[in-house]
Amino acid sequence: MKTEIATSSFLRVLTGHRQWVSVKAACDRLKNAGFDAVLAGGCVRDGLLGVQPSDFDVATDATPDQVEGLFEKSISIGKTFGVIAIPIENGEVIEIATFRKDGTYADGRHPMKIEFADRAEDAKRRDFTVNALFYDPSSNEIFDEVEGLKDLEAKCLRVVGEPEKRFAEDKLRLLRAVRFAGQLNFQIEPSTAAAVQSL
Repeated sequence: MKTEIATSSFLRVLTGHRQWVSVKAACDRLKNAGFDAVLAGGCVRDGLLGVQPSDFDVATDATPDQVEGLFEKSISIGKTFGVIAIPIENGEVIEIATFRKDGTYADGRHPMKIEFADRAEDAKRRDFTVNALFYDPSSNEIFDEVEGLKDLEAKCLRVVGEPEKRFAEDKLRLLRAVRFAGQLNFQIEPSTAAAVQSL
């Protein structure tokens, strides 16, 4: 595992977001209850690129039941997959997801079952390395389990794990590969690109 300290420009992007106060309060509540609480995925990627994210996702080792116990007005939007929504101002929500490991995918889109896991396992189930970064707002650390920071710096879009297997699990990832490459102006890593073309 690689740990990096977040830069001041990254922090300016995040703390200037309309949801920042609410998302920081949610992370603090989880932390104060003894749980891990990190920002996950696209919001971390975008912040590191100097782009304000559209919203925030929080990942934690608290189970959905524990999250519901900590947040009185929680909404069970995807409890089967470990996701609970917390209403905030202006009718928006923050999604809090329990770290998980996905089981077998049967329909080319959704895992048949999940297992709650730790942060490292959660990173390994994500689609692309640049989307598998975590940021802890309490310690100001970025956690990188799959060399996502290296790929972000190189403007490289690479799947986590074996490309053909990862795309076969969830076929939407094929479209996400093209979309992210275009939106971020990244080159798709050769083995990832070959899998996109063949599939």
